[in-house]
Amino acid sequence: MKNIAMAVVVREGKVLIQKRFRHGQGMVFEFPGGSVDPGESGSQAAIRELWEETGLRDLRLLGTHQALNNFGGEIHYVVLRAVLNYEPKMVDAERQQTFYWLEPSAVPLDDFYRADIEFMEEYLSRYV
Repeated sequence: MKNIAMAVVVREGKVLIQKRFRHGQGMVFEFPGGSVDPGESGSQAAIRELWEETGLRDLRLLGTHQALNNFGGEIHYVVLRAVLNYEPKMVDAERQQTFYWLEPSAVPLDDFYRADIEFMEEYLSRYV
């Protein structure tokens, strides 16, 4: 069982999506995020992962949601608001990251896991 956390960053009606290299799958679109470490809450993990993957920090927490993930654990969606001058940057060249601010209807859903799509369909409109 693996618990994971996703940072869902919103700004001006758009959501931050990264395209990055994922071993075994190639280039995929996804939210910044990753594993919840022992002793960490889902919110702490999402905020840490966001900083590690994008350099973004000090964002305003808007809400949290939980679901079951594809690995038999919990997935924590942590929704954060960024201000206009906050831009993500590629922190790890191996990830080959590109960042996009997209309207929810423009998010390419093919790469996202079922739980991510359900989160976007159920909750994302509350925040953008």
